Amino acid sequence: MPQKSPVYAVTRIRVHEKDMVKPEAMARMAEASPAEVMRALGDMGYGGISDPQLSDGDRMIAKELSDAYALINEVTFSPEQTDLFILKGDANNLKLLIKQRLTGTADSPALMKGVYPKDDIIRMVHNADYRELPEEFTKRLNALEQSFSGEIDPGRISTEIDRAYLEHCLNNAKGVSLEYFKSLADFTNILTMLRLRNMGAGADKLKNSLMPEGYVSHRLLMQCFDGAEEGMARAAAGPARERMLKGLEEYGRSGRLTELERQRDNYLISLFKGAKFAEGGIEPLIGYLLGREQEAKCLRLIITAKRNNLPDKVITERLGELYG
Repeated sequence: MPQKSPVYAVTRIRVHEKDMVKPEAMARMAEASPAEVMRALGDMGYGGISDPQLSDGDRMIAKELSDAYALINEVTFSPEQTDLFILKGDANNLKLLIKQRLTGTADSPALMKGVYPKDDIIRMVHNADYRELPEEFTKRLNALEQSFSGEIDPGRISTEIDRAYLEHCLNNAKGVSLEYFKSLADFTNILTMLRLRNMGAGADKLKNSLMPEGYVSHRLLMQCFDGAEEGMARAAAGPARERMLKGLEEYGRSGRLTELERQRDNYLISLFKGAKFAEGGIEPLIGYLLGREQEAKCLRLIITAKRNNLPDKVITERLGELYG
């Protein structure tokens, strides 16, 4: 049951922060052998598996994330704010289940932890009845269901659900969280613009793929899309401008989006690192949750690279900053 005491909540979070993977430990694992990586995780007690093997990696990460979500749900004193970050699990589940229903796939997809019980999400999708969800989801999903008459476009399903999620967050987030979601929308839109430009897609495709506006207007993105490559820097705006410029610089040199994605992840988590010791605010709880997700992303990258015998350079180029 959610607690009403910020002091209690933050104290509980501080205790669990000590169990997070430290940056220096993550850096060592990036350069270690597969056996050394798993031994290090086992010694930390990560994932609750003794003597783990490389094949246990995904299960260990899922266990740690599930525990983090459960902790936030237990201690939050502002569920309307913390739920905004957990709701992305429901968005992911909706994508998987709607695509499964429409394609007639028999396999049961691996569902993420979200705000809503998984059985409820399964029932909503089965009945195509989304009234229990936030109004942004209800509106977009109802329109999506009514459009399913011909060929199914999985990409459009993902786009509409992502739009609904960001619309809901932008309409309800406060303080640092609002800056987070506005910046997330901007990074997503810039990355979408560059990917579609690389594919040679038309302006209509971009217009139909953009997320809600953050600090960067759709009009500016459309202008950059049709403009010269050296004008891409004009798309960088808002508090994350310097981070965007670093990613765009690397894109201009190499044509790769990896650095822009890394700058996105680092900027978004930096918002809550700065608020880590805020007194009486919800930020430490959200920061802890995002920190656990970033930790999971880094470990998944390391384990995948080791599993596929990829060079350590691939890991170090993509490894993001940690919360701790």
